[in-house]
Amino acid sequence: MPTKKQPPGDILANALARYCDGFDPALIELPETAVFPGLIPAQPSTARKSRITGSLLGRPAPPFVKRGRMVRYRLKDVLDWLADGDVYANTAVASLAKGGPCHV
Repeated sequence: MPTKKQPPGDILANALARYCDGFDPALIELPETAVFPGLIPAQPSTARKSRITGSLLGRPAPPFVKRGRMVRYRLKDVLDWLADGDVYANTAVASLAKGGPCHV
């Protein structure tokens, strides 16, 4: 009997529950559909392009794992990528940091 495919939201919830229970995030692999846009705010098509260009949302893309034809992302790599993002108090500060039009 064929098994029903698990929705990406359920896969992500199960992975995060295992992580909270102490399972090593380097051993938790997620499919692309669970990571994008579930954890990283980008569409899967943007993720596919990032694997070619090496850049995602203006930063180096998170590493991925190929399992045959499937693309997987380790939870640890995704969490590290999210944690390494720049944090700003407001858009003016972000514009200054990026050398935007307000840069003096």
